[in-house]
Amino acid sequence: MDAHDTAIHSHHGELAALRARVSKLEQIERDLRAELRRVCLMLEAAPYLIQVHDPVEQRRLYENRSLARELGYTDDSADLGGLDAFMTLAHPDDQPRIREQLNRARCGVESDMTELEVRLRRADGSWCWLTRRDIVLERDGAGAPRQTMSVIHDITVQKEREAEQRRQAEDLSVSKRLVDNALDGITLTAMNGEVVYANLAFKTMSGFGEGAVGRGLIDFYSPESFTQLSTEVLPALTMHGAWRGVLKIRRPDGSEWMGQTSAFVISNPAGEPTGMAAFFRDITEQLRYEQETLAQMQVIQAQQAALRELGTPLIPIAEGVIAMPLVGAIDRERAQQILETLLCALGEKHASVAILDITGVKSVDGEVASALVRVAQAARLLGADVVLTGIRPVVAQALVDLGAELRGLVTCGTLQSGIAYALKRNARPSTA
Repeated sequence: MDAHDTAIHSHHGELAALRARVSKLEQIERDLRAELRRVCLMLEAAPYLIQVHDPVEQRRLYENRSLARELGYTDDSADLGGLDAFMTLAHPDDQPRIREQLNRARCGVESDMTELEVRLRRADGSWCWLTRRDIVLERDGAGAPRQTMSVIHDITVQKEREAEQRRQAEDLSVSKRLVDNALDGITLTAMNGEVVYANLAFKTMSGFGEGAVGRGLIDFYSPESFTQLSTEVLPALTMHGAWRGVLKIRRPDGSEWMGQTSAFVISNPAGEPTGMAAFFRDITEQLRYEQETLAQMQVIQAQQAALRELGTPLIPIAEGVIAMPLVGAIDRERAQQILETLLCALGEKHASVAILDITGVKSVDGEVASALVRVAQAARLLGADVVLTGIRPVVAQALVDLGAELRGLVTCGTLQSGIAYALKRNARPSTA
């Protein structure tokens, strides 16, 4: 093989190698394009908005979705990745921080990544929360950013959830302070009977102080009261989920106090019981006061009964004759009492004559005169006579001035003469 053939053969070898290299490069290009398509599909399917910017020329190089459309705007010609357009929709309170953040991202100062939470105005006027993370992708020889990427994520739901959690935490804190400072005792008990919470009032009234928490129910009740718990309270809680009543509760020193109790079962969202809550009010003094008041009322009632007997005394004079000497003032209530007492005595003692002595009555008015007439009429219905004695001149004048109709009444000046009349009247044989 001469030199010419050798050159031609070498040329063909180089050409074949070049073709192979070109083919390989073309395959690499195809692979890169396929990879790029996959990456683009992944970016488009990502839950975040991704933008690539040229901070020098203020151009948007890539955007997987339109931020403007995500916010409900139909005109997305504005590049919300740019500072000015982004600022137009930002909440006034967030604008100073946004400007500082974007300027840092442009300059690439401090770090290759910065992050900021901002509020942007939607097309309907509502506000949404976004988190924006700016990343430097490429720098020039001087270290200035040439390409940056912004990853924007809507965190409105998260912010609303956090706000709701804060509100719930605040409400819980307020509720706990209310419970801690309530005048009534409040406890939470686990299913095993252990007290897991007790407010200050219960710690004080129970006498256990801070030691109330962690104790079992048996530590707070006498055997008698624990029996009530087992036979009355717990069955009611099991069947109805609540119980109200009075429990006798024992202190560490052995003294007891009466607790007006309201207990109910606490359940989880699945309806399974997880514990029991109870409210206690110390009514020991109240019950003592009620008992003392009842005792006083009984004394007063006994005294009133004694006064009624003293106010309407009955004296048996002879068989069939009774006398009732009256002293003091007579009002409507006492007049009714006189009538009831006298009629009852006439029936019980089978008396035929009743003597009403008004020597000690201070004054006689129309009401008293009417009462005397009613007594006489009622006695006649029972077959008895009423003798009125002790009528003093001033009383007689008053009865005349009042025009009192005293028919049916036998009158005598003194009690002695009235008794004599009654005995004589009672001694006469019956005409029946």
